[in-house]
Amino acid sequence: MGTSVGVVEKEFSITLDKTGFTPGDYTFAIQNQGSFPHNLTIEGPGVDSKASPTLGAGESGSLTVALQKGSYELSCSVPGHKDKGMDIKITVG
Repeated sequence: MGTSVGVVEKEFSITLDKTGFTPGDYTFAIQNQGSFPHNLTIEGPGVDSKASPTLGAGESGSLTVALQKGSYELSCSVPGHKDKGMDIKITVG
């Protein structure tokens, strides 16, 4: 299951409740607090575009990934949302 990380998605941002990451398994607990459907897509070392289900307004879901040392990009892959700011980077050290 891994370490839990709270994720809030809304128009048009992604907010994490954790800032420091070390290598290991993480479960991103996602809450869509926006009015539009959103998902969480993670790309980086050892993770090839893993995505949560697309969540409707008010829905929640999760995504579990194994993070290695390096940089990861977390974004919403719903068309247009990444370009509007739903894109953050984390570093695993």
